[in-house]
Amino acid sequence: MIGLTQKKRLLIVFCLLGTMAIFPACNQLIVPEEGYDWPSPTRAYWPTQEWQSAPMEAHRVDAGRMAQADQFAGNDPLTRCLLVIKDGYIVFEKYYGGGAQNDSSNLWSVTKSFTSALVGIAVTQGYINNVEQPLTDYLPEYPAFGDMLIRHALTHTTGLNWQETGRSWVQWISSPDWIAEALSRGQINEPGEEFLYSSANSQFLSGLIRASTGLTPGELAQEHLFTPLGIPFQRLTEILHYANWDEYKPPLDHSWRQDTQGLETGGFCLYLTAREMAKLGFLYINRGQWEDRTIVRSDWVE
Repeated sequence: MIGLTQKKRLLIVFCLLGTMAIFPACNQLIVPEEGYDWPSPTRAYWPTQEWQSAPMEAHRVDAGRMAQADQFAGNDPLTRCLLVIKDGYIVFEKYYGGGAQNDSSNLWSVTKSFTSALVGIAVTQGYINNVEQPLTDYLPEYPAFGDMLIRHALTHTTGLNWQETGRSWVQWISSPDWIAEALSRGQINEPGEEFLYSSANSQFLSGLIRASTGLTPGELAQEHLFTPLGIPFQRLTEILHYANWDEYKPPLDHSWRQDTQGLETGGFCLYLTAREMAKLGFLYINRGQWEDRTIVRSDWVE
């Protein structure tokens, strides 16, 4: 989770498997009516090789608040790491529950943010014209998309009839075609009418990425996101088959699970470290720029 605090001050907090945000002087996410002032694009360094650390006091982080956050994280059995980066420097880092700096963890639904970024990269590189296009423009083999636009999949407003848990979920991940199976469940709303969270929407985006770029999400990420940001990644070279949900739980080091057709799961099961997660946040804080390279267009970030 990325939290923009006060103007020109940015605080990023990542907790693997248990996500939280810390905001000095407030206890909820507040978006200023006048918007944000973006930080200066001039950087003393880029964390492509590694992050640099600095004392909390040097970056005006409240040590008392961090102690509270530390206690909160330590009491959460799912938390593996609490990492705070301020002004581009690690000011707090601690691991819990067997987590470690070099251990990859399942990002679960934070994976969706990486999938969204990959769609932004496809737009930046001209593979996708704009998000107002129908999904059928790129995936005509699925006419059941009907009036769903790319924007609807990005914003979880496809109207899809969906349950994110339970037996129907297990049936979905066991099906031979995740996109077709999700679409077969029909719609409860017209596209754009209502927000309804669905990992199937993110799998629609995985299919869109492959159809538009000719690369799977893992291939596109490795070449145009992970490598430029200095994130090690190894794409699975063979399809893994799972008999039940528990088989998804063992970690994969710097990799990304796939569906039954070898397409990376757009909504979950990307495995990175906390420090590597933070690089996506830093990319967005810098409006899609990394060193001297534009990874994703600034208007996409905005």
